[in-house]
Formats: sequence, C-alpha cells, structure tokens
Amino acid sequence: MTLLSEEQKQKLQKLYSQKKYLELELEVESISDFKSRSSFLANLLGVVKLKKTVKKEQDWIDARELFLDSYNKAPDYYDALCNYAHVCVKLRDYSHAFKELLEKKKKGYSPKINEALARIYFFEGEIDKEVELFKENEKNDHLTPATASHLLTSMNYSSNFDQQEYLDYCRKVDKKFSFSKNELNKLNKYNLDDDLRIGFISPDLKEHSVYYFLKTIIDPLKRNSIKVIAFNLRNEAELDDISTQIKNECDEWHDLSRINDLDAANLIISKKVNVLIDLCGHFARNRFRILKYKPAPVQALWMGYVNSSGIKEIDYLIADDKLIKKDEENQYIEKVLKLPNIWNCHSGINVNLSVEDLPYKKNRFITFGCFNNSTKISENCINLWSKILNEIKNSKLIIKAQSKDSEIAQYKILEKFQFNKVDKKRIIFEGHKKDKKDHLKNYNLVDLSLDTFPYPGVTTSFESIWMGVPVLTKKGNNFVSRCGASIMENAGLTEFIANDEEDYFNKAISFANDIEKLDTIRKNLREKTKNSPLFDAETFGNDFSKLVKEMWANYGSNKNNK
Repeated sequence: MTLLSEEQKQKLQKLYSQKKYLELELEVESISDFKSRSSFLANLLGVVKLKKTVKKEQDWIDARELFLDSYNKAPDYYDALCNYAHVCVKLRDYSHAFKELLEKKKKGYSPKINEALARIYFFEGEIDKEVELFKENEKNDHLTPATASHLLTSMNYSSNFDQQEYLDYCRKVDKKFSFSKNELNKLNKYNLDDDLRIGFISPDLKEHSVYYFLKTIIDPLKRNSIKVIAFNLRNEAELDDISTQIKNECDEWHDLSRINDLDAANLIISKKVNVLIDLCGHFARNRFRILKYKPAPVQALWMGYVNSSGIKEIDYLIADDKLIKKDEENQYIEKVLKLPNIWNCHSGINVNLSVEDLPYKKNRFITFGCFNNSTKISENCINLWSKILNEIKNSKLIIKAQSKDSEIAQYKILEKFQFNKVDKKRIIFEGHKKDKKDHLKNYNLVDLSLDTFPYPGVTTSFESIWMGVPVLTKKGNNFVSRCGASIMENAGLTEFIANDEEDYFNKAISFANDIEKLDTIRKNLREKTKNSPLFDAETFGNDFSKLVKEMWANYGSNKNNK
C-alpha cells in the first residue's frame, strides 16, 4: 500500500486547494498504481476525475471503479461508499451501492449514509423515505446548505406534511444558516443611483422551463425604464444557445458560478441592484446563502419555486389570489404580493406543430397522459389513477420522463400499478426527448392529461393546453398544490379542477365517457387560450413591471418612515 511522505501530502493538499485538478490527477497516478494505491488515494483520484469542467461518461465509469476500490480496501470509509453510490445513481446501476448503504444504516446513524440513501430514494420517487432521512440529519444538527434545500424541496412533493410543518422547518433552516455580525460586516454598503435595476439570479438561465416564463417580462421591464441584470449560477461549460439569447436580451450578465457567496453578494451590490429576484428557491444548484447576505435592498422569490423560501432576508413571494388566500398569508415567511391574474405567463411555444385529432377516434380507447417530473407521481396519485384505469376498460396511461433522471423512477412506478392490479401493458413509458418538437408531439397521443398531486405540473400543463389536451387537476391547500388550479382557471377550464380525490375520480370517469366533449375542447383549446392570461405576455409583462415598481416604492416609503 502506497505510503505518502509529509512532503507528498502537502503537495497534494496544495494542488487540491488551488483547484489544479489535472496536475493533482497526474501526481496521484505517478506515485501509485491501482493495486498499491491506498483507500484514501483511490477516493481522492475518483473525486478529482469528477472535478473536470466537462466530464465524459468514461470519467464517471473510472470514478466508480476508484470509489469501489477505495471502499473495498477500507469498508468503514463512508466517504468512499457515498461517492460510489452517487456515481452509481448517475450511471443508472446502483443496486450494489444501495444494498451496502442499507447495511451501513443498520449499524447506526451516519449523516453521510443518510444523504446517499436519500438521493436514491428521491430518484426512485420514495419521497417520504427521503424526507425522514433528512429530518434525522436535521435533528442531529447535520444539515448542510444542500441537504437543507433537499429537505424543504422534497416536502413539497409529499402528502404527509401540511404548510405549518413546512414553515417550521423553513425557520430551522433559516436560523441554522444565518450569518454572524462579523460576517455581515464584510459586505460592502449599498451605493444606488437613480436608475431602477432589477436582477434575476438563477442556475437555470439556459434551455430550461424557467426561460420561457422569464422571457415574458424582460422587454416590458426595459420599456418601463427598468434595467435588467442576469446573475448566472451555473458552470459556464453547461450554458447553451438560450443562455446567449438571455445575455443579449438583458442589459447585463454576470457569472457567479466561480466565486464564493460573499464575493457574489458584493458583486451584486457593486451592480447597484435595487430589486433582486430569485428564480430557483431551494431547487438544485441554488445558492440561497447569497440571498442571506441581502445584496439588494429588496429581494423576492418568483416562478421557479412555488412555496416560501423560509429566508427572512427575502421580502416578497410573488403569487396570485388563486394560490394563496388572504387569511393564509401568515403561513409564508415572505410578504405575499399577488399579480392580477396568474403568477407566471408562458412566452409562447414557437414550434410549427398542429393539434391532431383526438386519439380515441383512431384507437377506440381512452389514453390518459402525464408528462410531469416522475418525482411528482406520488403513491396517492398512482392509487387514484389505478382506480380510474380499472374503471375505464382498455384505457391506457402514457407516462413521459422530463429528464434522464426521471427515468430512474419508472420501474418503481410500474411496480405500484401492478400492485393495484393494473396490467403493465396499459402503462406506456416514454423516455426523455431532448428535441422540443419531438417532446410536444407526444401530446398528440393523449386524450386527457392527468395532473399529479400534491405537486402539480406547471410547464407541462401550459404545453398540454397549447396542444389541445385539457388537464384534470386537484386543488390543494397551499401555493404549490394549487398551481394546477390557477392554470386551469386562467384557461377558462374550471370544470377540470377537482376539489378532492373522489371528485378527481368522478371527473376523470365523466370526461373519459364524453368523447364528443373532449373532441370539441381539443379543436378549440389552443385558439381559446392563446390570448388568455396563460399566454398574454404583453399584459403580464406590464403587470409585472408595475409590481416591481410597487416593491421599490414600498422600500422607499418604509425607509422614509423609519
């Protein structure tokens, strides 16, 4: 086994701290070979291979072998096992890693084992199991910023938590990751000028659903003399043509991906941003601690995350009156501001694709569809959909993955349908399609879309409606669980909003038996809704601009009253 001299240790540490990963990789390979390499060195080399800006599949395969070698040489080296599990999930072959993690879990509490298991449960759609693991980490004060965000995000997908419990965990996370006065003293002071500047911070300024909603407001903001600044959180190597479009549409673009949170906050301050809007919340690649520094006098959460952030430095949550009732506003950390009709508006689907005839006419059986993220397909959804499929003879259900990661959950979903005595041949899985047109074509196979609950679809509902397919949704009891209801009400399709599971079942059966109604809706839905609040970008953009000015006016008024 390779033993390192003190000089070698220091050299490796220095290269790692300087992020000279290629040099570090060469150094480790020069002082050891696979057989003689220590567990520590094998794990380090695996980590370094995944630090590459652009990773090929072979890098993941090599890293997997290194992590497994490290773990085999030191079975109590949990870092190696957890790294191995992470890569195995990425490569869609994690049964061995999962088994090893479960064995370690039996031996007692470990935050790292919990994190690794939680990741697998999330991708399998076992949300409640994932949440319980993160709650255990929170109880033992072992949440990291990333796992705290995973906890809050995942609670939105579960039917077993109410808004008050979610809010309690928000407060715990906010308190844990608050900064000391000494840390806040490292911030520069605001140095604003007379121009009104709005900043948008996100890791999703690329080909992502966020863009198609953000696009509706950029030009209207600029026409209202508001300067628009984009702050990118994603590795620049992962950006694309849409990123270039956003750069061109905004007045300024700044990359925050390679600097720490404090430096990012000070950069935002230097750009004299009046209002900073977070488009990500607690979703992947977020940097919520930047917002904790309060780099802009006014901060708001909009569009990308549909619940409270729990961050007390975020002043506003942008919603509409169908999402949050007046007497519920105290269930959110932020002050709730409501747009007149809908909380977000799609910029339009510029794909030359016609709405085809109702599939039933050709098939002679009803085809239901759900193109939402597989993680949203809860056990309650599957149980109810099973009842519907068992009631409507010969009907089928198309489930389409929104991403490669979503495909992981499909075999678990099928198991649950089979448990409910639904023939597996009636569940049709469609894989992720990168091309937008190919993705949208799949709606031509569907007679009626079934929405998920408690976390409904958003982008997929806009797409479904544009393709002439109405969406049956269930109204919930908070922001996230009412998104589908807001979309359908604004589309003029209130009859497709169910109050509870029994109502959802009855409506599904009724619509499935009324082919003439579904056919009529399909022929007219795109034309009916293209000027509705769902796609009326001009009206929405002006409403949003007024809201931004209102937020800034409120700040000035509050400042003068102090």
